[in-house]
Amino acid sequence: MTKLLFVLLFTPILALAQINQHCPQFTVNGTPAYQSQPGDQELCKTNYAVIHRCNVKAPVAVFEHLTVATMSGPAKRRDNFRPDPEVSANCQAQLADYAILGRTHDRGHMSPAGNNTTNDAIMSESFFLSNMVAQLANNNRGIWKQLETWERQWATAPGTDFYIISGGIFDPGHPVVGNGLGVPTRLYKIIIEKNSRNVQAYLMPNAALPVQDLPKYQVPMSAVEQATGMQFNLGQ
Repeated sequence: MTKLLFVLLFTPILALAQINQHCPQFTVNGTPAYQSQPGDQELCKTNYAVIHRCNVKAPVAVFEHLTVATMSGPAKRRDNFRPDPEVSANCQAQLADYAILGRTHDRGHMSPAGNNTTNDAIMSESFFLSNMVAQLANNNRGIWKQLETWERQWATAPGTDFYIISGGIFDPGHPVVGNGLGVPTRLYKIIIEKNSRNVQAYLMPNAALPVQDLPKYQVPMSAVEQATGMQFNLGQ
């Protein structure tokens, strides 16, 4: 009984100490303060890091350090979407979960393929389902794609060094499909220029939105913190 209690108490702590210990290069000042839930994991990939929430089988925060090198390599997109073997089996999203949504929703990258072109292995890692949310197709291919395009354009400017945080927000009553895949009600993205600490934060519904309305969804950081329940230590 004592051994079992030890495992229950300490396994979650170990699972939630990965980014600060093993891949802090993807964050400005470490992971945000957040209320973990049973089964949550922090995952370190070669080019990004993830806070993965078990009860929705999806990421609530994905961290990137965006540079010219990461987005101008030779690797081409290959749509090899698949479950992430690092995620606990009972917390993994499956391709069958997304298939239920059909054509209305995409497997929406949080760290986009276009930010992971250094080599084929890194490109392949960006297709783990732990990097995806169930994103309305018109959002993913429209206004969200425009935001990703902007972030890459900004990161090509000389002397800039960008950090990106993206994720889904699962408000109470959010849809659930398949074997427990949550569909986010909202999406957010935070873009931080490391040297100036200039921050641009965006918060939008997971809905079909006019691309030209993207500036309307730029919000204060406090709005994203309130929506996510996370306190981002950006050192502003």
